[in-house]
Amino acid sequence: MLRCLIDLVHEHEKRNFLHVEVVFVNDMEILEMNRRYLGHDHVTDIITFPYHENDDPVEGTLFCCAPQIRRQSEEIGVTFDTEVLRIVIHGLLHLVGYDDETEAQRNHMHSLENKYIRLYLDY
Repeated sequence: MLRCLIDLVHEHEKRNFLHVEVVFVNDMEILEMNRRYLGHDHVTDIITFPYHENDDPVEGTLFCCAPQIRRQSEEIGVTFDTEVLRIVIHGLLHLVGYDDETEAQRNHMHSLENKYIRLYLDY
C-alpha cells in the first residue's frame, strides 16, 4: 500500500521520495508527541515529521494513531482500511509541503486526499 501511495503522489506532485516510514502508535504515544513537539494537549490521527531539508528528495516518518483512526472511521462511516489510506495520504501531502492550518488549506488537502484515494482504488 505505502509504495503505491508514494508512487501516486510522486507522479502527480512531481516529488521524489527517498524514505518514508509509517509507525502506528496508541493514544498516549500520540498525545505525548503532540505535547512535546506541537504544544497540543489532545490526541490526533497523525503527526508527520519531515527529515528532508530541501524540496527533494522527500523523507520522513508518519506517526499514525490507530485507535483515533478507528474512532474516526466509525464516526464517518467508512472502513478502518479506507481511513488509514486517507491518513497516510494526508501525511504524504504534509511531507511534500501542503499545510492544513486554515480552513481553505484543510479543504484543499481533503480534496487531494479524496483524489488519491480514488486513484489508489483504481490502481
